[in-house]
Amino acid sequence: MDAATWLNVLALTISICALTTSVWLAGHQVRAAQQANCLPTYLELLSEFRSPELHDQYAYVCSRLNQEHSPDGGLRALPVGPREIAYNVAYFFQTFASLYALGIIDEKTAIMMVRSRTIKVWEALRPYVERERQYPDVDPNMLSLLEAFARISAEYRGPAAIQVMNARHKRASLLRRLLPPRL
Repeated sequence: MDAATWLNVLALTISICALTTSVWLAGHQVRAAQQANCLPTYLELLSEFRSPELHDQYAYVCSRLNQEHSPDGGLRALPVGPREIAYNVAYFFQTFASLYALGIIDEKTAIMMVRSRTIKVWEALRPYVERERQYPDVDPNMLSLLEAFARISAEYRGPAAIQVMNARHKRASLLRRLLPPRL
């Protein structure tokens, strides 16, 4: 091959690399924009997670609901107060599961924060939800994201929170050593 052909092949290779890099960067920008748009929702969810009221409601659902009320009639048969608490807790964790399912928060973040709680909530509410799904006016997939998230949480065998924190700390330390200091 002559020099002109080599030059054309080189130019084509560089163009393909530039196009691939542009598409890759555009994909990352779209994902970052999506996550940024959902950040207020995520922060509001975390704010609610810190509220004593949610923790009290969680404790009620997980420890007293089944003792005080039969699941035979589903969620709709519960008295107003317990029904409101059950829906509040269920949909709080369902929202968390939705953020995970949409890829807004990653598996480690989602599961490490609410893993055991999600499992306990689903165990407590499962008989009520399963009965509720049998009614003809109820979506048979009611709270299915919560159910799936609880299953994923139960099967998760990833690193413990402390391992993740240590790994992030090591990466941050490495980056600080590799990057030039800011002025």
